[in-house]
Amino acid sequence: MPGHHEDIDDQVWPGAADLRGWLALLRERGEIRSLAASIDPDQEVAAVLARCDGRSAVLFESVQGSAFPLVGNTLATRADFDELLQCAPHDVVRRLGDAIASPVGCEEVPIGDAPVAAVHDTGEDLLSDLPLPVQHEHDAGRYLTSALLTVRDPRTGRTNLSINRLQVAGPRELRVLLLPGRLRSIFDEHERRGEDLSIALCIGVDPALTLASQSPAVADLDDLEVASALHPRALEVVTLPGHDTPVPARAEMVLLGKVRAGRRAEEGPFGEYPRTYGPAGQAPVIELTDRWRREDPIAQTILSGGREHFWVGGLPREARLFQALEAAGTRPHAVRLTEGGSCRMHAVVALRNASPGTANHAAMAVFGALAPVKLVVLVDEDVDVFDDEMVGWAVATRFQADRDLLVVPHTRGGGLDPSAEEGPTAKLAMDATVHPDKRSHHALMASRISDPSRLDDLIDHLEPGLG
Repeated sequence: MPGHHEDIDDQVWPGAADLRGWLALLRERGEIRSLAASIDPDQEVAAVLARCDGRSAVLFESVQGSAFPLVGNTLATRADFDELLQCAPHDVVRRLGDAIASPVGCEEVPIGDAPVAAVHDTGEDLLSDLPLPVQHEHDAGRYLTSALLTVRDPRTGRTNLSINRLQVAGPRELRVLLLPGRLRSIFDEHERRGEDLSIALCIGVDPALTLASQSPAVADLDDLEVASALHPRALEVVTLPGHDTPVPARAEMVLLGKVRAGRRAEEGPFGEYPRTYGPAGQAPVIELTDRWRREDPIAQTILSGGREHFWVGGLPREARLFQALEAAGTRPHAVRLTEGGSCRMHAVVALRNASPGTANHAAMAVFGALAPVKLVVLVDEDVDVFDDEMVGWAVATRFQADRDLLVVPHTRGGGLDPSAEEGPTAKLAMDATVHPDKRSHHALMASRISDPSRLDDLIDHLEPGLG
């Protein structure tokens, strides 16, 4: 089979099939904690997730008012992505880029073989028994924050996945924020014809599917096939009765419905990735028609403004950034969107043997590829982009503000940057690379011994105390 399936043994990757497999792997590694005590979905769930952010996943077994458990922080560290994609940290962006460049077809399974189709709910209330948190103090209400909104692109027949703000407004009603992009253009096309847009909301999926939902908004790309390329085996999908778009067969739950043409209602405010509130506004309305689920589904949430939110959106953007830098001929070694910039607004780029002018050229490629990025630090390949201390060291020892600073005023930025005040932004590049003629002068000092294993042996024999 084409793609990467032949390179990964699913026997050593329990997270291959679905969310449950991934949670089993986290449990085996001691990276998930369970809470049996009753918890209020109004901000208490989010407060616990925030306390455990970057450290562990959390399974809430008893959410007040809900019939189902809830899990969050399912990607608690960057190392989780290395495990998920079975590669070294610097290779994650290449792995994602390869999946986007070479998607793999999915495997359609009969409805009787799809775990998500075990129970079909068609009542008047399809939302009230779900654990739907209010995450932040000034949020407009309860939100679905991890559901993959699934639609078929009528121009190509391909499937588009996205994660959108979904505010609960009733037992069968949601309000959805649609930013400019592929999904918005699909809906606009339907609305011009006076047609509702059929959608599916997939809740409780494995992390590879979540990553695939952040693929570039390209009309001829099938996001389910990107996810399939990230899996060790072809992704299993199923077509549910009354809905023409395939959905992940091993999801925990799928809500079916329509985005109503010509209908708008107030949505927001809601705490967003910059850890500030995104504004309220008029948004399209989703009316749900039915619900398919497992016998005992596990609901899922993503803490908005938490590290999982940062990385799920940031790593696919890193892949796009790496490709843009390669296309610009700048020879990137590694890239990172930093947590300090919510993995959207600040970047670090390591270049191979950067010649004079290359850093500024790379900075412009970064700004052109990702509009929200407003600060980029350029370093040489001897600097680990994942080590904030090393990046700071490079700025301290290799950067001079009067010669190595580039400011780009009055340009396009991210729509959620509060400092831009809903207008153009300014961008800054810091060239912390070393001129080829001066690299020996700026070499990072180190203690090198002829036999590195000797050092390991010495460390193993260290004893506590002063002797």
